[in-house]
Amino acid sequence: MGFETIVAAIIVTAVILAMVYMFISGTISIAKTSVESYRNIAYSTVKQLQTNIDIINVSYNSPVLTAYFKNTGEVSFPDFSRFDVFIYGRTETGSTIADYMKNAKYTITKELINPGIFDPHETAKLQLSLQLDNGTYVLVICTSNAVCDSAEFSVY
Repeated sequence: MGFETIVAAIIVTAVILAMVYMFISGTISIAKTSVESYRNIAYSTVKQLQTNIDIINVSYNSPVLTAYFKNTGEVSFPDFSRFDVFIYGRTETGSTIADYMKNAKYTITKELINPGIFDPHETAKLQLSLQLDNGTYVLVICTSNAVCDSAEFSVY
C-alpha cells in the first residue's frame, strides 16, 4: 500500500462521513418541519372541537332579519369579521334562494366579560337587511373556525 492509497481512503471516508452528516441533518430538518406542521394542525383541530354556537331565535320583520345566537363553546372571538352568514330556502311560488350575506351587523347583547369580545356563554345579535318573499328559509351562521349552526324560519 502506497501513500496515495492511504490518502484516497481518507478522502473517501471523509466524503462518506460528509454525506452521512448531510443525510442525518436533512432527516432531522424534515422531521422537525413535520412535527411543527402536525402541531399546528392539532391546535387548529382542538380549537375547532372547542368551538360551538347555537342559534336561539330567528325573526323576520320586512326588511330586517334578526337572529340571536349564543357562544356555547370554549373559544372567544375578538370580532365577527370572519363569521359567515348564508340564507337558503324556497318561496311559496317554488323559487329556490341561496345567498351569502355580506352586510351582516353583529352586536353582543349579553356581555359577561371582556367588552367587545364574543366570549363563551355570551349572546350576540345578528341583523340583516334583505327582502324575502313568503316561504321557508334556513339561516346558517358559521364561525371563523368553520363551525356552523342553522335554524329554519318562515316568512308569511
